[in-house]
Amino acid sequence: MKSIKSLIAISTLMALTACGGGSSTPSTSTDTYQLRTAYVNYMTDTRSSPFTASGTVQGVNVTGSGSFTQGALTNTTFENQAALQKVSTVTASLNANGQTLPLSTSSTTYVDSNYNLLGASGTDYEVVSGSVTIPSTAQVNDTGVWYSSTRYATSTKATRRGTASVSYVLEPDTASSALLKLIRIEKDTTGTTTSTSTLSFRMTPGGGLTRLSESTLTSTGTLTITY
Repeated sequence: MKSIKSLIAISTLMALTACGGGSSTPSTSTDTYQLRTAYVNYMTDTRSSPFTASGTVQGVNVTGSGSFTQGALTNTTFENQAALQKVSTVTASLNANGQTLPLSTSSTTYVDSNYNLLGASGTDYEVVSGSVTIPSTAQVNDTGVWYSSTRYATSTKATRRGTASVSYVLEPDTASSALLKLIRIEKDTTGTTTSTSTLSFRMTPGGGLTRLSESTLTSTGTLTITY
């Protein structure tokens, strides 16, 4: 979710400097879904996923395409403790107002040896506050808070930018799958919401995940990535 913030930031810059289907009711699965297994699968996944991007920033239409690549877990330290790090990279080409801009950005997620989230770095330096709660299993329509964190400008933590909280919900999809959505809300130091992001997966009962889309809403506009 932190990488898409970089995309929308670049889209804002492009907009400011420019010169110029049927639907159906989802089935509701009655299966029990291995939520913790799905999370571990996500953390250990190393695939590269192509995507298209579309949205509106500062009233200007933005389109593009690119790929999202997840690196392998490697040993490191985070906040003076042993950790595993996972680097995720976005490479893309965005188009707005007749301009085309290549982009490459990365973010790093830190977990402990049990894959419990410790924090992240990228557009912010983020430290998880309190416990991380990922139930072993869930069923369709289950929801809960995954974690909360404090965001800083850098790892020195001299400048506090605000907070973030991530919740999950399992929504209907088919009789044998569900939609797992991770909803991230960022607030500034006054408690005002500055962005809302939703990362969506198709999930099997055994914990298999297929990345579907990621969308972010900020004061400058919206951007959606479709995989």
